[in-house]
Amino acid sequence: MRLLLTLTLVVASAIGQSPVVQLTNVTRRSANNFQVGDRFEIVITGVASQPISVRTTMHRRTDWGPIIGWTDSNGRWSTTGQFEKNDFGDWSEVWTVGGKLANPAVHFSVGAPCLKGGNGFAQSTGCCMVLSCETAAGPQTFATPSDPDPFRTPDGRLIHGRVRSSMTAEQYNAETMQYLITSRPKHTVAHQFGDEAGALITKIIGVNALSEDEVRNVLSIIRTAFEKPDRIPPEAKAPSQTLLLLRKLVDSTDQEDLKREIAETIAFVQAQ
Repeated sequence: MRLLLTLTLVVASAIGQSPVVQLTNVTRRSANNFQVGDRFEIVITGVASQPISVRTTMHRRTDWGPIIGWTDSNGRWSTTGQFEKNDFGDWSEVWTVGGKLANPAVHFSVGAPCLKGGNGFAQSTGCCMVLSCETAAGPQTFATPSDPDPFRTPDGRLIHGRVRSSMTAEQYNAETMQYLITSRPKHTVAHQFGDEAGALITKIIGVNALSEDEVRNVLSIIRTAFEKPDRIPPEAKAPSQTLLLLRKLVDSTDQEDLKREIAETIAFVQAQ
């Protein structure tokens, strides 16, 4: 994904406490999808002078990005780029502006520019999808990346691939925790107890905000981590990192019922 980051100085009205993100196909403006070779533009509108980050998921791998820019004095930020062959596949982008989620979460696919009526063949190899077809440039093969393959985020950072056979215990625990945060498992099983859970969650999400469902998943994880004090290591009994995390979650939402649930979790942790 080749990118040119730009701050757009066009005057725009800030959208109060609800930042908005818009992804546009610049090459085919009437299209509601993307193909390899299409240029795109991402525009964020919100409160002026606020930090921006993005959580990027490409073919089941997620990067919780750092601060990549700031809204200008008009509350606007934009970036442009072009989808390349190695961007083929499914994408998800969740943007954070000033500690709050920008709406909506963006889900899209980058398809192959196959000629209509041309020969084509698709197959699934378990982890990946491979598509061979006729294009304007001749026969080409497109494949979604495998775990060891890198991918690029909207701000141009290269995210290295992963090799499961060489993952450390810390990397495995982080991946398991990420699944618990972003999914809705029937049973929450955290391998970290006490403040270790809060510290790991904080490290994973960084400056990125969470959805309401994800916040509730975190609250469930925290309660599980503190519900059996006898299993908490002595160095993890003081909930310093966990309380910082919970207070950050309070600031990230405007939903009063969710604020109440977070406050109840704070009281539960402090009582243990």
